[in-house]
Order: sequence, then C-alpha cells, then structure tokens
Amino acid sequence: MEPTGLRDVFKCITLYHLQVGDGSRKSDGASKKRSHSVMTAQTQMIPQFPSPNAGPLGADTSAKNGNTHPDRAGADSKKPKAKHADPSKWKQNKQKQLRMEGKAYASKRKKDGELVTKQPRAVGPRCTSNACKKASNRLCNEINEEARKRVFEEFWQHMNWTQRKQYVARQVDCDPVERSRAAGSQSRRSVSLRYHLMVDGKRKQVCKNMFLTTLGIGEWSVLNWAQKGGAKNNESNENKPEKRQAVPQCPRQIPSSSTVSNTVEGTQEPEGPPRKKSRVARPLTWKQNRQKQLRMEGKSYISKRKKDGITITKAQRAIGPRCTSSACRRASNRFCADFSEEMRNELFTSFWQRMNWPQRKIYVAELVDCDPVERTRAPWTQSRRSVSMRYHLLAGSDRRQVCKKMFLSTLGIGEWSVLNWAQNSSKQDDSEENGKRQTQRKSRKASEHIFLKEFLESLPKVPSYCCGTTISKLYLEPVFSNMSEVYRHYYNHCLEKMTAPLSRQVFCAVFKKMDLGLWDPKKDQGCSFGATGNLFNELWEEYCLERGAAGPQPEKTGNQ
Repeated sequence: MEPTGLRDVFKCITLYHLQVGDGSRKSDGASKKRSHSVMTAQTQMIPQFPSPNAGPLGADTSAKNGNTHPDRAGADSKKPKAKHADPSKWKQNKQKQLRMEGKAYASKRKKDGELVTKQPRAVGPRCTSNACKKASNRLCNEINEEARKRVFEEFWQHMNWTQRKQYVARQVDCDPVERSRAAGSQSRRSVSLRYHLMVDGKRKQVCKNMFLTTLGIGEWSVLNWAQKGGAKNNESNENKPEKRQAVPQCPRQIPSSSTVSNTVEGTQEPEGPPRKKSRVARPLTWKQNRQKQLRMEGKSYISKRKKDGITITKAQRAIGPRCTSSACRRASNRFCADFSEEMRNELFTSFWQRMNWPQRKIYVAELVDCDPVERTRAPWTQSRRSVSMRYHLLAGSDRRQVCKKMFLSTLGIGEWSVLNWAQNSSKQDDSEENGKRQTQRKSRKASEHIFLKEFLESLPKVPSYCCGTTISKLYLEPVFSNMSEVYRHYYNHCLEKMTAPLSRQVFCAVFKKMDLGLWDPKKDQGCSFGATGNLFNELWEEYCLERGAAGPQPEKTGNQ
C-alpha cells in the first residue's frame, strides 16, 4: 500500500507545478473544479501519514498557491458576526431626543395619514390682563422680557427632562379647592394651582397664562408634573417618621416592655402632610364680583350668559337719542321738548356717577307711578298688563311727565329694570299698609277682649258652696237661663258703649277660661234669693268673711 500512496503524492505535486506554470488563474471553470478536487484529495491524504513534516507541507502549499485570505475558502460555512445595537441612532429615539431638547421634531401621531411636525419651543406673548394689573398677589408686570428669556433659556438649555419636571413641581403649588364654580353639579377640579417664576433668586407669583408662555410648555404637562410632584412630597413626608422610628438606638440598660411602649407612643409624629395656613378670602378680587361691580358702575363688563358658547361683552352705559314724536309735542301732559341735551346729560351723569345701586332703584321708583289699568287695548283677550305706568323726569325740583322712550334713553336703563323696580316698590308700600292694618286690628281686638272681661266680672255671681260644687268655680245669679241670653245682654251692652262685639265662639271661650257657669235650680233648691236677686244677708256676710274657704251648708227645706 505504501507505493501507491507515494505515487499519488507525486501526482499531486506534478499537477500543481503544471497549473502554476501554465497560468491556472486564467483557466476556465473546469480546471478550477479539477484543482479544487485535487486539493481536497490532498487534504484527505495528509492525515494518513502522521509524519512531522506533514504540517509544514500543508502550510507551504497554501503559501505557494498565493492565497493570502484563507478564510474565503470556508466563507460559505461560517456565520456573519452579530452587530451591536445603538439605540441613539434609532429614528424614534432621535425624534424623542429632539422633543426633549425643545427643538422641532416629527410626532408619532398622524393627522389624515400624514406626519405632524411639531414646532420648536419658543417664548409666548406676555400677560396683558387687567385683572393681573389690579391684583395685589400677581406680579406679572414686574417681569420684563429679558427676564422671561433668561428663564426660558435656563429651562430648555441647562436642564434635562427630569430636572424640568422637578422645577415645575417646585414652582407650582397644589392647594385644596376652596370654592367651586359648578354649583349645580360636582366639580371636576381636584386641586387649585398657584404658579410662580424664579426671577433673580426670588419666587414671584404669576397667572397661568404668564407661566405657560414664559416656559413654553403646555397646560397638561404642568398639571401632570405638579400633581405627581405633590404626591411624591406627601409620600416622603409620611415616610419620614417611620424612618426615624426605625433607627436603632444603643440603650445601655434593657428597659421593660411597658416603658418601651410608652416611649414609642410618645415619639410618634402625626400622620399626613403639615397643615397649611388658611388664606383670607377677598370677595372683591373674585372675577364674578369684579364684573358685577363694573355692571353696577355702568361700565363695560362680561356677562355670565353665553351665546353659542361665546361670552357676551356688554357695552358701557350711554345716553340714548331724545324723543322726536309728534304725539308728545301735541300732548298737553308730555313735556319731552322742555328737556335740553345739557339737562339730559346732567341727569345721566348724576344717575350713574353719584348714586349706588339701591339709590338708583329708589330714584326710579319715585319717578314712575303705577296706577290700575283704566282701559285695555285687547278687549277680545285677557290683557297681561297689571298696571299703567307714568314716567317723570326732574327739571330742577319740578317733576315733569315724559314718555317711556324719553325716560329710558335719558337714564340709559332698560324697560325690564324700570318695570321691576317700580312694581317692587309699590308692593312694599302695600305690604307696609297691610302691616299697619294688621297691627291696628290686633290692638283693636285686644281692647275688645279687655272690655269682655270687664263685662263678665261686673255680672253678679253666686258662691260655689250654695250649688254644692267646688269652691274655685263661680256661678251667675239665676237671671240668665242659658248662654244665648248672656251673649244677647253682652251684645246690647257693646252697642250702648259703641264698641265692636266679639263673636259667640270667642265669648264662650273667655267665659269658660274665667271658670264661670250658669246656676241650675233643678240641681240645688237649698239656695233662696230675695226679690232683688241677691243672697240673704247672713249667707252673704259668711261668703265675704270666709271667701276661699268652705262656708256653712244651708239647710234644706224639703223632706229629708
């Protein structure tokens, strides 16, 4: 077997030299396949001869072949190396980095299938509100444009995203809601926010618009960051006492269990955040009250009502055009032409500048007379008019009648206000008159009750022991047989004295209240009376002497 092996080796060597000499690099594909088969045969034959020269032989052959890239032969069998991920080069992270730096970026959201490009952050317009100028706790006017730019650059160029969150959470105070504007339904507000800006090391309170435009951020971001920052502060405040209690001390002596429990209870701090000082309410600075004050002064104001979701701004009060009706010129009881423009301006200025709201109501009520309706213009239907009104204006100290148009345009008020103020004043006058009548009626009834008591006390009475009953009750002498005769006597007595008699029901109630009664001769026949209707002298003297005690019982004349 050895000769055959050496013969094959020599064949391979001779073939190799022939290929090198003939320029095997320019040969066709068939010769390349042949050389590749020869090389594979050579690699298979080398392990059969474990001689020390076998290794260098393979190395020399590879060098002689001129193959400087040995890895290309097995490129098909080896896998490519794995690439290392670089998240900073990802498209989404690049846009996120631009957003966090305040630069223009492409948003992840699309509008109508197209990418939305967000503009770079910039300083917005400053606050120009009149309310902030008048408010004592808003310092928007003290911050100039240079200070606003410095705050903006420091916020977006010298801070990262986490630092910006902490900055906003420190400059926005979250307080509990003190008053709710949604009275009819439950308010969605959970906190009241107060905004501040750090200018030259000082924390100055500003309005929300000034805060957002200076920092160039949105309202949602501020609300989210401020609430999360406040929640973290509360959690840290709650965890502080727990950490203090968990710190182990080094006692020299081991105390008893009772002393340990007492010390732990004594060192516990109150749970929850520290209580803040309550702020003093200033109703004059409230937005609704400021608009109400402007309305009562006759100036321009914003109405509470909205039209199609838009707030309505009411114009300032102004004097209207004068009356030019020919009917007023011909009427003998209308003096619209007597008032010049100067007189009208003087009345308007005195009405809106020298009077407050209650004084204006009284002024209008005095110049407008409410009379009952004399004639109606709708005879076939029921008229809605309840009163007829006559309007007047003051010319010096004279009260002169004018038409409704002249009256309203001169004072600069509406028809509804005049009607309401005039009718309310007439109702108050009627109520005062009714009150006077009621008081007079009450005083009259009191005098009538006194007269009735005096009448009943003047009637002759019989002691109770004569009738065999309790001593507290008194009986009328048997002059009256029933209550109708007693009331008839009272009624005639009232007519003689020129006083109004009370009703039979009231008369009976007072009669019972005074513990009076009618004597019935059928029940007790022991009492005898004289011709004049009085008691015997002996019994009367005993009654007078022993008033309030049981008197002697009279003897009965009948069969015992």
